[in-house]
Amino acid sequence: MQKTADAVVIGGGIAGASVAHFLARKGFGKVVLLEKGSLAGVSTGRSAAVVRTYYSNPITVKLAWRAVQMFENDREALGGDSGFRQIGFLLLLDEGWKTAGDQILEMESTHGVEVRELSREDIRELAPPLNLEGVVRAIFEPRSGCADPIRTTESLVNGAGQWGLTAHVGTAATGINLDGGRVRSVETEQGTIDTPVVVNAAGPWGRQVGLWAGLNYSVRWSRETDLIVTQPGDFGRLPVISDPPQRAYYKPHADNTMLAGLGYPKEVEPLDIDSYNEDLDADQRGRIEACLFRRIPVLREMEYHHGYASIYTIMDDWHPVVGPEPHIEGYYAFFGGSGHGFKIGPPLGEALADVIAGEEPEIDIHQFRPSRFLEGETFSSAWGGGNRG
Repeated sequence: MQKTADAVVIGGGIAGASVAHFLARKGFGKVVLLEKGSLAGVSTGRSAAVVRTYYSNPITVKLAWRAVQMFENDREALGGDSGFRQIGFLLLLDEGWKTAGDQILEMESTHGVEVRELSREDIRELAPPLNLEGVVRAIFEPRSGCADPIRTTESLVNGAGQWGLTAHVGTAATGINLDGGRVRSVETEQGTIDTPVVVNAAGPWGRQVGLWAGLNYSVRWSRETDLIVTQPGDFGRLPVISDPPQRAYYKPHADNTMLAGLGYPKEVEPLDIDSYNEDLDADQRGRIEACLFRRIPVLREMEYHHGYASIYTIMDDWHPVVGPEPHIEGYYAFFGGSGHGFKIGPPLGEALADVIAGEEPEIDIHQFRPSRFLEGETFSSAWGGGNRG
């Protein structure tokens, strides 16, 4: 374990891997990433890893569109293969979601996103297996899709080794030392690293890491579940599908399977982040299958493959905290993705690396600053309810 670094990043999910990657790529100096478990070992690794742009806030649309372009060119932009499959993203709308859909479509078009509206006839041609009961139209993003979250994270970390990033996987950070309102060092299981910069990218443990520096973040956690079923051999290829009328989503998964989960608005299911049931329980399985089989009836006869649960780390306005704390020089937050974290992780990491280096980022991320809650400048959404994208 080295004794000094120019920056220490705590957390090896998509957030920590992204900011560490871009700091190293910028030539910031000796960058160290600390991960107590495995890379993408919790929320990131269990993410559906959907890469899409439908959001109702301009800044989030910009970041998501940048993400699409990064995943399209992953070997150059992200340091290696991300497993990105550009199969498109389909948003189904019924009468109740038409107004929100109009706002999203306008927002995407205004910011240069390649997107188009589909009629019911267009949807049938694009996705023949779907039961379109209640659906009046859809929004389609042809350049969106999904990626492999573990492969993406590993590529970000391993790809930045050539620029001097050192990752200590299986080594936990245990404290942050301050001196006169400045970051002085980070404590680890293997010793102390003197550093002027620390990034709290600890995901579900972001609040705990913040407390080491005297910061008390308002955070909630929710247990989130997905299931996977097999597909018929002649099923064909569907895009990623968001189904707000049923509060669900579906996407082609690996090895001729389909992944499905519940979407918003839905209830937060509180959990203990250090001890929770990682298996899919019967009640959640039944709720997800009801939505999936209603929308894609042919899957009703297929075999259940497996399911699992993981964690959403939720900030009060459902957007991550990213940026410096005004009273602690050298400390930066980057956690609380609230379900959006995977897709916007790389562009946020790219922008935060610029901020840390004292440069102007191409996408201004000032709106994500941790102090926005005290300043009364939080995010809102056209969707309303939970998961306010």
